[in-house]
Amino acid sequence: MPLNSKNDDLNQLGRLKILLPGVPGRSNRGWFGYCSVVLFPLGGEWALFDTGHYSDRVLLLEAFKAQRIDPAAIRLVVLSHLHFDHILNLSLFKNAAVVIAQSELDYAQSVSAGKIEDASIPDFWPVLLAERDVKLVDESMELEEGLEVVNLPGHTPGCLTMFYEEATRIAICGDVIKNGWEALTGEAGSPGVENNRMDQNIKQITNRSDVIVPGHDRPFRMRDDGLVYLTDCTWEIYGNFCPRPRNEVLLKMDMKQGFYKAV
Repeated sequence: MPLNSKNDDLNQLGRLKILLPGVPGRSNRGWFGYCSVVLFPLGGEWALFDTGHYSDRVLLLEAFKAQRIDPAAIRLVVLSHLHFDHILNLSLFKNAAVVIAQSELDYAQSVSAGKIEDASIPDFWPVLLAERDVKLVDESMELEEGLEVVNLPGHTPGCLTMFYEEATRIAICGDVIKNGWEALTGEAGSPGVENNRMDQNIKQITNRSDVIVPGHDRPFRMRDDGLVYLTDCTWEIYGNFCPRPRNEVLLKMDMKQGFYKAV
């Protein structure tokens, strides 16, 4: 999937670069877990919001190469939460400090202790954070003027959303808003630890933002009657189901940028 197509309306994303767009898909075997990975400038250096997981690693490194940025140049990584699909590539960014919610660490420790069940938090998450400069967020943290990280619990207790305010108000949502349907309906599409707060926080984000970068979808602007997607997206699935052909295209979706009416 290309970093940005020639038709993208990148002006509305300001200085943000979406290295990997999120994918709102799952199968009868579970979530694909392809999340949005966003590059942004911070104090003259580079920072990252979420990292994706192992299946994203090759494409993520290709995206860095296309931007002519060494992963070692990333000085800070904001982790929206500790689910595997958002954190497993953290090891690529060895020089980066990590921003994470205190409540997320507390939650993950309870999962590791067997007090809470959450299969999406990997057992070895403490290893990823070991010997890191970890910056803990309580309710909010200002990274610099116009760039604030806010704890909006629901999906997990420590879900972080980053509000980026320049000419356009942008929210990089992690899984507080996973996809366009959640933004349109104001309702989370899957249960979390605090379902009522999830719905409240979706509305808070849409009220505060002009452009939304969801955890598992393309960036969009909202309208009363639908969404205006800012980028194209091609999603393909291949299979090797013998005796069918090798690398057979099982699914191909070409989703163009532009307005999509809510139905």
